[in-house]
Amino acid sequence: MNHAAAATDLEFVLLSDAEFEAFAVKHPRNSFLQSMDFARFQRARGQEVELFGVRRAGELVAAGKLNYTTTRLGYKVCDCAKGPLMDFTDPALVGAVVGLLRTHAAQRKAAELRISPNVRYIARDADGAEHPEVEDNRPLVAALSGLGFVHQGLEMDFVNVNWMFVKDLTGVQDAEELIMGTSYRTRKAIRKAEKNGVFLEQATLETLDDFYSALSRAGEEKGFTYREREYYEQLLRTTSPEFTKLMMAKIDIPAYRKSITERLAAESATAAELRREVEETGSKKKANRLKVVQDLVDSYERSLKDIERFPDSVGTATVAAIHFVCYGDEVVCVIGGTVQDYIYFNGATSLYWGMMLHALEKGYPRYNFYGTFGISGQDEEGHGGYEFKKGFGGEVVQLVGDFVLPVRPAVFRVNRLARAAAGAARTLLGKLPLKRA
Repeated sequence: MNHAAAATDLEFVLLSDAEFEAFAVKHPRNSFLQSMDFARFQRARGQEVELFGVRRAGELVAAGKLNYTTTRLGYKVCDCAKGPLMDFTDPALVGAVVGLLRTHAAQRKAAELRISPNVRYIARDADGAEHPEVEDNRPLVAALSGLGFVHQGLEMDFVNVNWMFVKDLTGVQDAEELIMGTSYRTRKAIRKAEKNGVFLEQATLETLDDFYSALSRAGEEKGFTYREREYYEQLLRTTSPEFTKLMMAKIDIPAYRKSITERLAAESATAAELRREVEETGSKKKANRLKVVQDLVDSYERSLKDIERFPDSVGTATVAAIHFVCYGDEVVCVIGGTVQDYIYFNGATSLYWGMMLHALEKGYPRYNFYGTFGISGQDEEGHGGYEFKKGFGGEVVQLVGDFVLPVRPAVFRVNRLARAAAGAARTLLGKLPLKRA
């Protein structure tokens, strides 16, 4: 299906999988949501997916993955999440591509076209403060509004994430330089987890139950939304092991207890010897050394006390589980968390750190902590998670958000009115007194 673009030299085309991926993976605004791996996954789940391109003199200058969804009432939406992939600094190109997409969406009987460019709104620092002198794309919001789009606002979005925390790895030479870019507290947690024997494992179809059990338990405890098990199984079946990384942090309880017990015995013996020497000589140097060793003894005793509730029969426990995606220019932490019972082992810290090392080794220039909330203050929901991510170093990234273009205006207005009425009815019902039995 081809459409000639009026008054332009651009041509709208449908792309093969190979053509789309060759363009998308190298595009500076790429996203895992605009990837061939994710397209295959969505197709396997029965979703309607279409890959389009826009050519100028035979060369691709824009591309994107379109998803079509239809409500029970027949209302159809054409969505280009984190796209299209094109140069948004070229107003003529943006206008022409939007015109082509509008025409195509209309031919597919869509009532609305949605886009959410993978473009920063205003540059921000680690504290979330705006730096428009670095980057300011507010004019793009105005330009898209001028093309007929309705901006959906700048609020935190849990579905099509538009607030993130991102660490730039460009120029980082090795693991030592990487860890020195984290806070003292984060470095201490990383090293503690390593010393305690926390190790990482990538889930496969055979070990998916371990991953999902930890993920769902963390989700229930922390209140975040996670997908059904079949979602993750389908990811493993349809995407590459590099694209989908369902990562687990684990601890061998018997081995950990044995290690701590041995360290406690060694340090206790050292403390006893130092105590004897201090009593005999009164050495201040030995006394200072005794304080350090005694602190270690106390720490090991607390550690053994902390794991009393975990008998050796537990074996190897999965302490945290996080879904990562590696694609294009970044490693993305999609969703996950720590099982509360095992929070002592710093499982999430180990996973973040381990995947940062993976990004460094494989040459990904960005590490994306993804959805980040509670940036404005400690009383906001999600602030603790934001502070945790901030300890690894990076900056707040705010995208321009979602835009909706009415393709069939009359149908669009009727649908909006119906949704508003349904929302008002739900609100009213929620306020009505309960009927007594």
